[in-house]
Amino acid sequence: MGRRFGVVATLCSLGLISGSAPTFAGEADTSRVLEKLAALEARVASLEIENRNYRRRLAGVQRHSEGLTPAGSERMTTPDRPLKVAAPEHFRAPSSDWTGVFWGVSAGGAATRSSTSLSERNALSSPGFLNGYDTSGVTSPTSGAGGFIDVFAGADVQWSRFVIGGQLEASMSDLNFSSSGTRSLTYFDQNGPTGITASANYRPQVSSRWMSSALVRAGVLLDESTLVYGLGGWTFAQFEARNITDNPLLQPKETFWVNGPTGGIGIERSIGSNWRVRAEYRYTKFEKARTEDQFAFISSPSSQTYSRSTQFDHSMQSGRIGFAYALNPLQ
Repeated sequence: MGRRFGVVATLCSLGLISGSAPTFAGEADTSRVLEKLAALEARVASLEIENRNYRRRLAGVQRHSEGLTPAGSERMTTPDRPLKVAAPEHFRAPSSDWTGVFWGVSAGGAATRSSTSLSERNALSSPGFLNGYDTSGVTSPTSGAGGFIDVFAGADVQWSRFVIGGQLEASMSDLNFSSSGTRSLTYFDQNGPTGITASANYRPQVSSRWMSSALVRAGVLLDESTLVYGLGGWTFAQFEARNITDNPLLQPKETFWVNGPTGGIGIERSIGSNWRVRAEYRYTKFEKARTEDQFAFISSPSSQTYSRSTQFDHSMQSGRIGFAYALNPLQ
């Protein structure tokens, strides 16, 4: 009612209502004025409602632009506050799990490097008689090659994008570690060196037929299906050696085991729910090995004795491709 009297006062001041109160132009005129006042009051109330609704919408837009909307609603972009876009995610947590046991086969080839040195004595003796020679031989580092087939089994454990594991491996091989060089002969008799010397070829024939390795590997997942890793461990190899000489009686064949450290890198990729394919490069440095031989040929009253000491120094670089089958994951 106070608002209505204010409007009436305003109209009076504008000359819409004349005369001194309570005198009006007539009862009919008074009714019309009151109707106009009621309509004007309704219009003002409607404008106030629209104004409140507009302010609520404006506040909602501001909350949207500031990222304060409830979960599931979309952000709105305003010219003065651009929508922030999250940086692309480079690595997603793998959906596949590399934790578990595996077995597989691989095959490949190797480039070998070997050198050999020896010291030997060959003597023929009888009462009052001695004759023989001392030999020293050496070969320069010589390159060879060969191939192999592996059977392996192991286990892996995965933490986030990192994988660590180990494997045992057995190999059937045909690797050539032969080398060639020269040997020097110095002759002696019962009085000592005779001053006579000679030289000959020195061609030790060495090969490897069996190998086994114990390896640890650790790597990182480039994606959920690709693992890049490094590996290290120890390799044991059986060697077979024969010293080719001009005397067929002095060509004994001998076998010996040598071991040494192995290191390398590899990549493995999952190609199905259980199958994986891998490729590796390895370097193996075998420790130096020494063999001792002694022979005696007795025909009374004379005898022939022979002794030999040989040292072998071998290494190899190998590459292989293999397939692995992953069993149920370890839980």
